[in-house]
Amino acid sequence: MPLKQISLFLPNKPGQLANFFEFLMNNKIYIRSLTVAETEDYGLLLLLVNPFDKCIALLEDNDYLHSVTEVIAVKLSDNITQLYNIAKTLGNHDVNIEYMYTFAEKTSEISTMTVLRLDDNEKGISVLKEHGFEVVEDFK
Repeated sequence: MPLKQISLFLPNKPGQLANFFEFLMNNKIYIRSLTVAETEDYGLLLLLVNPFDKCIALLEDNDYLHSVTEVIAVKLSDNITQLYNIAKTLGNHDVNIEYMYTFAEKTSEISTMTVLRLDDNEKGISVLKEHGFEVVEDFK
C-alpha cells in the first residue's frame, strides 16, 4: 500500500520554515522524512508525517497550501548498489521513477530508506516485493 506524502508550499522568506516546524511541534506532529526544494517565490516541502490525518486537518484549518501524493518507501542496506538495483528492477518492468529521496530512521536500529514517486505505485510495489525488496507499509 502506498504511503501518503504531503507536498507543502511555504513563502520563500526567512523564518517561514522555522515557523512551520514550530507549528508542527506545538501540535505534536512528527516528521518521519523531509526534503525541501525551492523556487524563487516558494519553498516546496515533501513530508511523511505521523499522525497524517491530524496534520492534514491542521493544515486545512490554517490555510496552508498543500496537496497529498502517494509514494512508496523501500528499506535500503548501506550499499549504494541497492539504489541501482531498485532503479534497474523498476525500469526492467516499465515502471518509471518520477522522483526519489532517501532518509534514515532510528527505531531499535538505524534504517536507511528511499522514498519513490512512481508512475504506477501498485505495480512498483508488486515488482519490488517479487524481487525481494522490503517495501515499508506504514510509519508508526
